[in-house]
Formats: sequence, C-alpha cells, structure tokens
Amino acid sequence: MMNHKKGKLTPEEYDKIKQHTVIGYEIILQAGMFHELLPAIRSHHERIDGKGYPDGLKGDEIPLMARILAISDAFDAMVADRPYRKGLPVEDALQEIRKGAGTQFDAELAYQFIRVVSQLSREELEKIIQQDNQTQLQEVLQ
Repeated sequence: MMNHKKGKLTPEEYDKIKQHTVIGYEIILQAGMFHELLPAIRSHHERIDGKGYPDGLKGDEIPLMARILAISDAFDAMVADRPYRKGLPVEDALQEIRKGAGTQFDAELAYQFIRVVSQLSREELEKIIQQDNQTQLQEVLQ
C-alpha cells in the first residue's frame, strides 16, 4: 500500500529516494540480463552540470543512453497525472526541458526532444500520455 507523505522530504528521506538508481542497477546486474540498459538505469538522474546523482557525473561522462532517458523521464514525470497532482500541459513541460538544457539536460538532446515532441499532433501526444496514465493506474490497482 502506498504511503503519501505530507510536506517536504527530509534530507535523509531524499537521500534514501536517490538510491533508486543504484538499487535498479544492482537488480538488473544480478538478474544477468539487459546489461545494455545498466548505464541508463544507474545514471539517468545525473546532470550535465555535475549536480546529479548517484555519482556526480558531468557532461560527456554521462552515458548517452542515460542522457536521453533523463529527458524522457523528466517529461513523463511532468505530464503524467499523479495521485497528489494533475500533470502539466505539454507546453509547460517542454518549457521546463528548455530551461534545463545545458544544466540539467544535454542541450543538444533537449532541443531535439523538444523539436520531435512539438511535431507530434495533439491526438498523438494525448494518446501517449493517456497510455502512460493507464499503465500507472493499472500498477496502483494491482
């Protein structure tokens, strides 16, 4: 059962949450499959400016797959409805990606992501976002 904390996380709670990248990495490593995904799993919360986690990687030290996943994961987190908030409009999420280009995200990849998403029709975007929300709902109901 999910526990919904009210208010901000303590530094200790945030440190615990940041371990999810290392935990996911270790699970996949121990499972002995999907080794090509390991760099993306471990490093998708690293930042181009070096202020990310878990290893404080910077710029090109961050594997390409992780830099790509960082952008798509952030976009998904922003546009998806959560039990505690409604998802942002796509335009607002793209603006946040734009703001993070060069600091949080690889600038070239961020601009390419924005270009591609901006070319999708409203119907295509809604289908993608709706599909994600239905997947989350199914996970909660299980």
